[in-house]
Amino acid sequence: MGVSRRDFLKNTSLVGSAFIIGFYAPIKGRAKEAEKSNILEPNAFIKIDSDNTITFMIGQAEMGQGVYSTMSMCIADELDAAWEDIVFVPAPVDPIYNRPGTGIMLTGGSGSITNHQESIRKVGAAVNNMLKKAAAKRWKVRVYDVITKDSYVINKKTDEKLSYGDLVENIKSMKIPNDVTLKKESEFTLIGKPMKRHPKEVEEKITGKAKFGIDVRIKDMKYACLIQPRVFGAKIKSFDDSKAKNMPGVLKIKQLPNEKIAVIANYWWQAKKASEAVAVVWDEGEFKNISSKDLEKEYEAKINAEDIPVMRKDGDINKAFDEAYKTVEADFHFPFLAHGMMEPLNCTVHHDKNRAFISLGSQFQTNVRNLCAEILGVEQQNIEYYNNYLGSSFGRRGPSNFDYVKDAIYVAKDELWPIQTLWTREDDIKMGSYRPMTRIKTKLSIDSKGSITGLKGSIVSQSLGKGTMFEAFMFKNGIDGSQREGFQNHPYSVPSNDLKAFCPESPIPVLWLRSVGHTVTAPAIETIVDQGAVAANMDPIDFRIKNLKDERFINLLKNVAKQSDWYKREKNSGYGVAIAESFGSIVAYVVKVKVENNDYKVEKVWGAVDCGYAFNPFNVENQILSAVNFAIGYTKYAEITIENGSTVQNNFYDYSVNRISDTPEIHVEIINSGAKIGGIGEPGVPPAFGAITNALFDATGKRYTKYPITLG
Repeated sequence: MGVSRRDFLKNTSLVGSAFIIGFYAPIKGRAKEAEKSNILEPNAFIKIDSDNTITFMIGQAEMGQGVYSTMSMCIADELDAAWEDIVFVPAPVDPIYNRPGTGIMLTGGSGSITNHQESIRKVGAAVNNMLKKAAAKRWKVRVYDVITKDSYVINKKTDEKLSYGDLVENIKSMKIPNDVTLKKESEFTLIGKPMKRHPKEVEEKITGKAKFGIDVRIKDMKYACLIQPRVFGAKIKSFDDSKAKNMPGVLKIKQLPNEKIAVIANYWWQAKKASEAVAVVWDEGEFKNISSKDLEKEYEAKINAEDIPVMRKDGDINKAFDEAYKTVEADFHFPFLAHGMMEPLNCTVHHDKNRAFISLGSQFQTNVRNLCAEILGVEQQNIEYYNNYLGSSFGRRGPSNFDYVKDAIYVAKDELWPIQTLWTREDDIKMGSYRPMTRIKTKLSIDSKGSITGLKGSIVSQSLGKGTMFEAFMFKNGIDGSQREGFQNHPYSVPSNDLKAFCPESPIPVLWLRSVGHTVTAPAIETIVDQGAVAANMDPIDFRIKNLKDERFINLLKNVAKQSDWYKREKNSGYGVAIAESFGSIVAYVVKVKVENNDYKVEKVWGAVDCGYAFNPFNVENQILSAVNFAIGYTKYAEITIENGSTVQNNFYDYSVNRISDTPEIHVEIINSGAKIGGIGEPGVPPAFGAITNALFDATGKRYTKYPITLG
């Protein structure tokens, strides 16, 4: 391919803001290597071997959300390749895989398919175009006389077949098409069809071949266990390692620059046992006197203050409440939440003079690579990075403070061996980055016709963006972007709004949890709206429809009403409804709960989702099932509490999440509205909170606004 990278980029069509389809001419060394090995590697996304193996390089992280399968579907459909035969591997850190508009490789915000499907499909379509032309030329027929199917080009006149691998030599020197036509929906063979996980991913996971960060093994690799403070903000005064350093397998004990101590040993358990023998004297600072009750008092003062930053102010809020037919109000308390991922946090690093290797499961590949270069003093191009499967994340493997990643890099810096640094489950529960503790107050006014006339509300929670690399676009005018989500842009037609927010300072690290700010704003909005329906003496679904203008919302509400037989619902159970938009998609639920002996169980859930277009309906359904169960656990059980500056909870025995016995019967319907494509990994979570609390009101006659919700 005799074009320079610069010349090629000038002629490559762009997606959005200078986001390239993905083709690039390989550097000379790689081009010669490709010629010798008879491999076509026309771009960063796919390579085709002469044996007809098609390898798809995926820049997005797979953490259980199904991105490997769905993205493989996208390229296979346009390429007309046999989907089950595609081999996919995690991509190296390269700008070609950056998320549009961010300048980094990023998996988050349910944006993988939303942001990348078109560019990936263009890659498949372009290579398919080249293969057809090459085959037509060899057969001396028109391009119209050939078709492609299951990784073969077929001569329609003679039924002769050529595999894509057979044509590698022919297309090496072909001009890459700048403009390609993507398939119409009616032409899809994979996209839009309910497809289970890719067979390769399934086979790897059920046989144990799948490599997660914790599975990384390198020759002469050692292990590190961390000694971390248990009071937030504490600093090391001194430590005595005289006993620990003589224990079996211990190689080194070192203090890190971030107030932690690492014990390096031949094996993990040796490092763990030795860490328990290190005596540390901590300067715990003033925060050692702080508890959750102290934080609640601080939040109480701010939630009632009139001088906190204004998020949204329109209409005449005073007039709305002065002339209201009815008003309702609610006061919400949401606790800190830990992520509780399946795979403990880990990172493997090898610092070898002016080179380095780093491997983990991360949502921020570019930032991790760059951080490694900065701390080790190594050029970025000299760092080999490998991203593994993520053993779930819920946002935790995309930390804005890069806590566990920094630890691992500091541990391995200037050491002889590759070292895998592991956080214990207790480390993450007790010293992790949490979904912020949040306080929300809301007040709603309605007129005699059942129309909402005013909404007043305040949010107090720590900022997720302030002091991080995301501050420039997440923290503005004293308000965090997560506080605005679903609150400032709530979906209801309300002529007067007065919404405020405040971000207190704290040494407790906070981080986005699956669906971010929507985890608190959706239940707050959907509960106060439900209260409005009761005050107006209207059916909760009818009240919502009356106060919504967007037909997509209305269609979803009608759908769940029909699914659940809402208007003929049982009288001896509690039914609740909620709807919310997040990350470009809208989800509505009707939830049925059963209350007995001061306990409750979510028995049935009827859901409807509109993500514009479902690329893989089966995966969309699975994400909704996951979201509902996720929300049940965080509604009923989970909370992080603070006492004497420390987290009270330790592990899953006292930080509870939902169990199999909590799983309800769930029905999901998908509406392809044709609207702009939205995400699906997170949007199913927010309305589940509100639907459960509204169902509990229906069953008990009591409003529950303090989470986790316990009866009695």
